[in-house]
Amino acid sequence: MVKHKKEDFVDRMVAWGCKILHLDKHTAMFQQLAKFTIVGVINTAINWTIFAISLKLLPIADEVAKSVVASAIAFALATISNFWASTTWVFNTTNKKSRKRLFIEFAVMNGIAFLLFDELMLAWLVSSEWHPMIAKVVTTACGMVFNFITRKMFLEDHESKR
Repeated sequence: MVKHKKEDFVDRMVAWGCKILHLDKHTAMFQQLAKFTIVGVINTAINWTIFAISLKLLPIADEVAKSVVASAIAFALATISNFWASTTWVFNTTNKKSRKRLFIEFAVMNGIAFLLFDELMLAWLVSSEWHPMIAKVVTTACGMVFNFITRKMFLEDHESKR
């Protein structure tokens, strides 16, 4: 059994746009993508704000190490916010998995994106003389696509749609 989300303003606006553009059969995907984008922008702002504050407050002299630690702090806090928004507003989560299991899967996929993009790529870019905030923007863009695909794979119940 899947928990379906109540239609809201974003759903109605996207449905209206899809109708005008004759994309009615893709409305559900565009609604979900719009919500994913909104949640992503908000959580990116949370992540970047915490990252910037951590860069200022952390007493670490090495710029690469400071960037990596600041990124880890920002990631942990933004992941909790993102999980809540993704499971309550964006994706139709399944009752076949407990909230604990959903969070573990979400955290593992987020963790992979975090290690690949936010940590490895960030460390490489900062050590290549990129400004840490510019490097953070680049790593965020790379992780966004990975996150949508993995969240769609692991949070939703795909069997009920067949």
